[in-house]
Amino acid sequence: MTQRTFTAVCFDMDGVLIQSRDVIEFAWTSVARRYGVAVDQAFITEHIHGRPGGHTMQALFGQFDEPQRVAIKQQVDAVEQVSTCALVPGVAAFIAQLKASAVPMALVTSSWRARVEHVLQQHNLTSVFDSIICRDDVRSGKPAPDAYRLAAAQLERQSDECLVFEDSVSGVQSAISSGALCVGIGEDSTLTDHGATRVYADFTALPVSLTDLGPHVFGNSGLFISGRVAQRFARS
Repeated sequence: MTQRTFTAVCFDMDGVLIQSRDVIEFAWTSVARRYGVAVDQAFITEHIHGRPGGHTMQALFGQFDEPQRVAIKQQVDAVEQVSTCALVPGVAAFIAQLKASAVPMALVTSSWRARVEHVLQQHNLTSVFDSIICRDDVRSGKPAPDAYRLAAAQLERQSDECLVFEDSVSGVQSAISSGALCVGIGEDSTLTDHGATRVYADFTALPVSLTDLGPHVFGNSGLFISGRVAQRFARS
């Protein structure tokens, strides 16, 4: 790939900031079993990870009436809300590097705000992000580009100035369709088929270098963060 510059960084939450994929799968599939709904791995990939809850609810429980769906969603949310999820390896150190270099950051998630606040408080990250976009902040969730476009606007950047980290196909599609550069996190190598420029197992595998020269750059050699450029944008 050729090098590409960026001026802001956006993170998905589940699977990128926190290791929650198993929790989310369990929440939806365990409730589905209670109601006699079968779920296979293909369905999980297509309709659960990276998708807004409303999409998953319709795909799994569209045959139920509204009062039943409300009760079902409360059961799913209850499992996710109380679960404790570790941070993805290396993400805390990476965020600290970006923060020290004054790189604007956004959290862009299909989760709901109360859960996001719980996760950030749990990991002492409440003051880290300059913008937080949740599922209720946009009309169309991932894979639509709305969430990443809104994050870029709140960061006072163009979408194509943003570097996005995502772990799901729908998340990658959302980032790419917004115009952002997207890097995959996790074990799904097929993310490159959907537009991710590279895929790293976690942030410990992401090469990061600090430099005083030039812009922030992502390329074949990894990520280069320029303190000089970060300071210039912080004053703008």
